[in-house]
Amino acid sequence: MARLERAMTTGCLIVLVVLIVVLSTVLGALWYWSWHTDKVNAEHRQQALLAFDDQLRRTKNETIRALGDEGTADPDALTAVIHQHTGAPIISYDASRHAFRARVVKRVEYESRTLFGISQGVIDRCLEYTYAPAKGHGWTSTMSALKYDTCDPSVSIGSGARIAGQRVAALDASELNRAGVRRALAPYRRFLTVSAVTRTGSTVRVSVVVSEETTRQCYRITRDGSQVFSVPAQTCQG
Repeated sequence: MARLERAMTTGCLIVLVVLIVVLSTVLGALWYWSWHTDKVNAEHRQQALLAFDDQLRRTKNETIRALGDEGTADPDALTAVIHQHTGAPIISYDASRHAFRARVVKRVEYESRTLFGISQGVIDRCLEYTYAPAKGHGWTSTMSALKYDTCDPSVSIGSGARIAGQRVAALDASELNRAGVRRALAPYRRFLTVSAVTRTGSTVRVSVVVSEETTRQCYRITRDGSQVFSVPAQTCQG
């Protein structure tokens, strides 16, 4: 009996040692995997940030060149140029300085590894671009990163503008008049107000005021056949 007990004790000790070795190996492997994964994810994020910053600088510089090439002082035309390059839903205009301020959320995604596979890491930024005439010739610009929630009005205005464009795009040709557009946007009248509807041949232009709690932005929606374009504007007229 004593011999059996010693054998059992020895066997238990061996099993315990094996379990400790296996557990230590597994924990060590998990720790290394976690460390290595965090290191790789940090590298991917840094690479994404560098590419992101480069893209934002190119956007700023391309917009400066486009404003210089536009050859007009019309605020609505220049607003359209800024929107085309930055995608900003809100673009305000300071007539005293002939300066524009555009606010927009920009996003970049990068590969991020987790215990369950590969997912997408996300970097969001609230950006404000300013554009003003340079002394003598051309334009000058600055770009600032703001607190993310500062861009909440911009996100809301952009969403409202998309809804307006989609509703105008869905109308039958016979409904492309002030009454038809107002009916189409009636469910959203809390934040969409029709200002004007004009027609030139087959082209219809709709001016809409898009509002949220603290901000409003005029939008020009142009429908030419089946194509619809929406751009911010400084005046809500036809």
